Amino acid sequence: MVNERSLWQRLAADVLQCCDDLGRFSDESGRLTRTFCSPAMRDAHRRVTEWMQAAGMSVRVDAAGNLLGTFLTPGCNAHRRVVIGSHLDTVVDAGRYDGTLGVIMGIAVIEALRESEHALPWAMEVIGFSEEEGVRFRTPFIGSRALAGAIGMGMLALCDEHGISVAQALSHFGCDPSAIDGCRATRDSIVAYIEPHIEQGPLLESLDEPLGIVTAIAGQTRLTVEWAGEGGHAGTAPMNLRNDPLPIAGRWAVAVEETARSTPGLVATVGRLNVDPNVPNCIPRCVTASLDVRHQVDVVRTAAVDKLVGLAEELARDANLAMRVERQHEHAAVAMDGRLQELLSAAASHSSRTPPRMVSGAGHDAGVVAAVAPSAMLFLRSPGGVSHHPLEAVKESDVALGIESLVHFIRMIAAEGQ
Repeated sequence: MVNERSLWQRLAADVLQCCDDLGRFSDESGRLTRTFCSPAMRDAHRRVTEWMQAAGMSVRVDAAGNLLGTFLTPGCNAHRRVVIGSHLDTVVDAGRYDGTLGVIMGIAVIEALRESEHALPWAMEVIGFSEEEGVRFRTPFIGSRALAGAIGMGMLALCDEHGISVAQALSHFGCDPSAIDGCRATRDSIVAYIEPHIEQGPLLESLDEPLGIVTAIAGQTRLTVEWAGEGGHAGTAPMNLRNDPLPIAGRWAVAVEETARSTPGLVATVGRLNVDPNVPNCIPRCVTASLDVRHQVDVVRTAAVDKLVGLAEELARDANLAMRVERQHEHAAVAMDGRLQELLSAAASHSSRTPPRMVSGAGHDAGVVAAVAPSAMLFLRSPGGVSHHPLEAVKESDVALGIESLVHFIRMIAAEGQ
């Protein structure tokens, strides 16, 4: 008889040790950067493959470079599966848990199911997606898009800074990009997809909650606004004769902040200002500002964006400036599956109080997989709210609760007879 309490604790310690171990596999020395189809990713695949095989899984790499481990129990339907997944790539100078934690927790769940000899009606699969962050080819979710059947020839032709295309990178990695359509999952082949992930924000810590259940992944708009005026000498041009775009950009940035604060659930960020010529004794000729707007309800987000673009145009007219808007990214909000949310809540309540429901402001593979399969996300508390940073952290006790919750979640889906 397995002592489950000690099992969760042991597996959580193992998960964190594995995350530390994978942190050594980097494209750069001195910091963690692991990109799509790089030598560091190959090394990470080798190590994760060892762990998957030790947990009783068969392992393969698909045509999109995703690492897949499959676990079968006697008599199960091998053509249907419950999937636990996240990504193995990182941002530049990353922490050790974004993405990686979810993959390794998936292996821990398989280990727990194997030790308890729990029979399942379908296969279990753990996926380490090849690319989520978009670092190498400046486009995210290559791995999960392949699973969702959303990879076209245009994406395969994208090139990195060295002129290597996605297709070439896959070939060098030992994959066959011409077979990428074979990665597509059919709607009835995946019973459920669940992604454990660090929150990457401060909400759970502020609530003193170890776990959270994601209700939706927020929609996002990214654009830039450029105002062009007239440059000049900072000492010789009188204030009343200037045509300076920087004060206009500043007023607009304040309006962005005010709009977000007055709209429940909206977040809006001016994260970058480019000032030309950006020298202390010259009046700026041109200012470009970035805008990132996110909300779980698309009509709220688009209304806020329209308002802010309209304000930028109005400010430009009043100041006699030329203005240009470039829309760079538009992604609709994605709701997580309601039934899976309820099951996950009940599963987590076995060992802890009922987790809060929350919206993910960041994009995740679950938002892509949701197009082809019922999907859910379990967030784990991020101490200090730190992510995309070497100081990224997670508590071992939270990981133990997460593993326990996921095992109960799998058992509950199995009990439904899906």
